[in-house]
Amino acid sequence: MPFVEIEDVTTTLRRKLTPHRRLQVWEKTGGVCVLCCRKIDGVRERWIVEHIRALELGGADDLGNMGPAHEACACVKTQDDHCRAAKAKGQKILHIGVESSQRPLPFGRNSRWKRKLSGQIVRR
Repeated sequence: MPFVEIEDVTTTLRRKLTPHRRLQVWEKTGGVCVLCCRKIDGVRERWIVEHIRALELGGADDLGNMGPAHEACACVKTQDDHCRAAKAKGQKILHIGVESSQRPLPFGRNSRWKRKLSGQIVRR
């Protein structure tokens, strides 16, 4: 099996969304929601610029990763993205071994019990 370089997926910083960039995102898709593929009525419906791949999951903050979305569609996607990011961060913590053990050594410093030199076991 060949060696594969592992990339660290980090959170991308968000740049300011100017009205000019917002217009570019709208014109790129012609006003079609990138999540439900329905036409957005820009005057009557609330819409936001949504990152197709979330920034916290390693998505880029450029026009290729952005699209207009209904506000309701974006809320559902954002909840799903937060759940996926939390799971990924938990897996990363377990993989790296950052989190302390949940099972302390018997009679260690984190244990409720201690063993005296005489061999007697007492509560700390």
